[in-house]
Amino acid sequence: MHGADAVARFEAERARLVWRQRAGTFIGLALASAVLWGSVILSGVADQSLGADPWGRVAAFLDRLAPDLRADALFEGRDRPGSIAFWYYDFPRWVAAAFETLQIAILATVFGAAAAATLSALAARNTMPIGAVRFVVRRIFEILRTTPEIILAIILVAAFGVGPLAGLIAVTLGTIGSLGKLFTEVNENVDPRPAEAVRACGGAWAVQLRYGLAPQIAPNYASYALIRLEVNIATAAALGIVGAGGIGLELERAISFTQFDTYLAILLMILVLIMACDLASSEIRRRLIGLDRAR
Repeated sequence: MHGADAVARFEAERARLVWRQRAGTFIGLALASAVLWGSVILSGVADQSLGADPWGRVAAFLDRLAPDLRADALFEGRDRPGSIAFWYYDFPRWVAAAFETLQIAILATVFGAAAAATLSALAARNTMPIGAVRFVVRRIFEILRTTPEIILAIILVAAFGVGPLAGLIAVTLGTIGSLGKLFTEVNENVDPRPAEAVRACGGAWAVQLRYGLAPQIAPNYASYALIRLEVNIATAAALGIVGAGGIGLELERAISFTQFDTYLAILLMILVLIMACDLASSEIRRRLIGLDRAR
């Protein structure tokens, strides 16, 4: 009888836990559905005052973006309507602006990664024993990471004027916040034994970092920095809309003058730039972590 009672209690407890889990799942799905539906309503996607067919409005907008290209004039000169050259009428200027965006992204990634690497040594538990220092540095990372770059860019444009400097500072600060958190986690997940060996030999704190931790963290640091570079290109391009330099300024002009085909042309240039950077950085990451030797 005691065995049967134990089995009954076990089954009752199991049924209770299963019911609680299912109830929690149902409540979570209900809340998520309510938030999703509220977002659809507030976004105006289903607003009947704008028309009964929201997807039709999207299709109409895409149609406005499409350039008026003609097969018989596709590869003609810049003065021929319907040609690619006519569509990309200001191509040299856009290339120069795209190069400026690339420069902003690269410099921001280098400066931000260097600052994040330095500060992450003060934020990780295994490299900074003083809890107050770790707390302050981690809060700095959080503030920088949660502050939108576009807000920083608007403030910096007001302070420094229209140009790439505001964009560079804004993207650098965002990079410090995001990479600082990632670098800190990399520091805390390393094997402590090499650093302990250096310390046992009398090595100072800086020597322990240099010879005990740096060889382990360098590939991950480089990989995260390259991924952030791809993000920074898109961010730098977007910040140009508020006057922070780069190709975003040309994009803002196209939007202001409702030149939808020009808008698409510049967006395609930004897409190609990001794809090229992604291919290059992926190959660099594979070489850094040794995947090319494993094939």
